[in-house]
Amino acid sequence: MLPNKTELAMTDIEPIVKSETSAEAVSEQVESTEASWHLKEVLEMNDDLFNQWVDLVELRTGIRISETRKSFLLTKLSIRMREIKYDDYQKYFELVSDKSRGPVEWETLVDRLTVHETRFWRDKSIYSLIEKEYINKNKLPKNNRLALQVWSVGCATGEEPYSLAMWFEHYCKMNNVENRQGIHATDISLDALATARDGIYSKNRLTNLPGQFQNYYFEKQDEDKFRINKNIKERVCFTKLNLMNVESFPFANFDIIVCQNVMIYFNQELRIRLLNTFADYLKLGGILILGAGEMVGWNHPKMESVNFESTLAFRRVYL
Repeated sequence: MLPNKTELAMTDIEPIVKSETSAEAVSEQVESTEASWHLKEVLEMNDDLFNQWVDLVELRTGIRISETRKSFLLTKLSIRMREIKYDDYQKYFELVSDKSRGPVEWETLVDRLTVHETRFWRDKSIYSLIEKEYINKNKLPKNNRLALQVWSVGCATGEEPYSLAMWFEHYCKMNNVENRQGIHATDISLDALATARDGIYSKNRLTNLPGQFQNYYFEKQDEDKFRINKNIKERVCFTKLNLMNVESFPFANFDIIVCQNVMIYFNQELRIRLLNTFADYLKLGGILILGAGEMVGWNHPKMESVNFESTLAFRRVYL
């Protein structure tokens, strides 16, 4: 059942405020720090404390860090601890767990733990699926306009929702119809969302774009930086959302939900809970698009599998 939209837990959905350091700058800083990190010794952590950290991260984000990724956690923690002059994992754990001092530091740490590499046009098969399995099957556009509501879940620094916005813009131009679609994009990281709202990207992020999309939809800032065009940027609304509190998201009745390369971080129970919730957020006939292989064996009484090459997708067929 969908949440009561008038009773929102607004602590889970926050306005985006540009921090002093953008996610891109943080990423570059972290990469630079990590490049030399092999020269410094990463402190060991006993199993009990490691399990406490694993439980804390999973409780707050849904992300489960396995034993095989222990070195990843230790490196991320050690880098951040060195920045704020902490040299003890237990003391740092107490800091981020503290109700008064912890929330601000946790926001910084969670950015480090959830940053992942992304690109424009990462999975081109989804655009064919949207056209053939949603637009064509529903005999759209209607009244010479295309008016869809799309949700990009786990949007990181914005490449996925902007790619969707560009594709819809191009589709409407090619078919001489009015483009009225809007995209809601959510992520847990405030810094990543701030970068997405700025819409400035390095050239290597644009390498997968088809044809002249770079010329059509970006403005060159310098030799390596490109800014997304205003008309594309205005079609995307970025909002912070922790998927542990997904039921608080105040929008619904989506035509399309895209949630790719997000489920892989969660356990099976949380994956099923999220997918069941996404099903309720779709309109009748709406499509849920996942990353290939992200979920096996999910069945829902309102949904049916969409058979489409290289893409895992489901359609809502019952109210």
